[in-house]
This record gives sequence, C-alpha cells and structure tokens, in this order.
Amino acid sequence: MKPEQIKVFLVDDHPILREGVRTYLTSNAIKVVGAAANGEEALRKVKKLAPDVVILDINLPGIDGGELARRLRRLIPKTKLIAFSIHSSEAYFAKMNRCGVQGYVTKDQPTTALLSAIKHVFGGGRRFPQGWAPARVSGAGVPR
Repeated sequence: MKPEQIKVFLVDDHPILREGVRTYLTSNAIKVVGAAANGEEALRKVKKLAPDVVILDINLPGIDGGELARRLRRLIPKTKLIAFSIHSSEAYFAKMNRCGVQGYVTKDQPTTALLSAIKHVFGGGRRFPQGWAPARVSGAGVPR
C-alpha cells in the first residue's frame, strides 16, 4: 500500500523561492497543492485546497506571517503550520509559537530540514530549531 502523500501549500512573496521549494518537495513525494505570494491570497485559496501543511514566510506584504498563522488556525484548524524564515532569533520562534505554528525552519538550513519538518509536524510532532523549546520561554522580554 502506498503511503499517504502529504499535501502542502506554500506562502512566500519571492517567486523563485516558491518555485524552488515546490520543485524540491515534488521531487521528494510531497504534493504541493498551491501557493500564494501574500496572506490575503493564501486565505482565499487554502480553504478550498485543504492542505495538510502550510509553509509560510514571516515577512509578507500586507498580513504578516504571525497574523496569517492566527487566521489560518481559525480557518483550517486541522492543518499544520510551519514558519519558514530568514529570522533565526528566539524572539521569532516564540512569536510564531504563540501564533499557533507547529514548526519553524530557517531558510539558511539545508532543504532536507524543511522536508523533515513537514513529515514531523504532519505526523503530529513539533519542530523548532535545535536547542529551542516552547516550554523554555516564559514570555518575558519577547516581543508580541
């Protein structure tokens, strides 16, 4: 029996990044069901496409990634969310954790890290950068 194919939706404002990630994921048996360049476009598309996982940039035009994550959480509550960003500080990890993402992958990691995070959160786990755990953060000193 063939394993279930994970359906992913990409949100990033850089076309070359969306296409590169789409190509990589597709070549690794992940089905990319759609993509968007901003939060508004993502919100219009995801309900109909019903992805298993949404990979979203934090710095987006219009609705930022944190607000988009909150809205996606309400719109498609069963879908897993992974923040995908250039930002590698604990303040960003904590912010996105509070916004409801199950994973956070920095764009300076190897592509295999994103693939691993997708599989891990799809399976019910959480995946944040090594050495950081949501329980460690009390919330003090972290920007909202």
